[in-house]
Amino acid sequence: MRQGLIAREEKGSSRSTGARFTRALIQATGLLLVGIALGVLSKEIRGLDIPWSGGWSEKEVVARHLEGLEEISVEEAWRAYQSGQALFLDARDPGSFSMGHLPGALNVSPAEAEGASEEILVLVQAGMIPIAYCDGVDCPLSSELARGLGERGIEGVKVLVNGWSRWRERGYPVESAK
Repeated sequence: MRQGLIAREEKGSSRSTGARFTRALIQATGLLLVGIALGVLSKEIRGLDIPWSGGWSEKEVVARHLEGLEEISVEEAWRAYQSGQALFLDARDPGSFSMGHLPGALNVSPAEAEGASEEILVLVQAGMIPIAYCDGVDCPLSSELARGLGERGIEGVKVLVNGWSRWRERGYPVESAK
């Protein structure tokens, strides 16, 4: 009789272990699906240009951001600065801007393009070369700003990809908020 009781307990414990494993597997699958759904929803709401697969190399990310825009090299931007023609447009947030920015830069986020477009247009008509920049190869802000200004009639905005970091790496002068 005792052996029968032990056999039933062992059989019951294997069922409960199997049931627990099945329940844990279902819960993990549910969490995974919820995570994927939240990621997709976040990507769509924020309008992020993140590829689902492939396309993650630096060159491909830059090409995706620059689509239809003109890139300017650090050396060309430096020459424009030296000649007094560079109108640097820092697309980063105000906190980053106050920590440091390219000389004479205006802090204009893509969302503020409309409000700043008149001032920028006057400077461009006076012969300045508008150069939008942000920080990081994957930063889309400078491209978004260039597009936004183009939509408001300011043509020829050049994009200095990863401008803040590349400018500093060259040892070129920078400014900070006073």
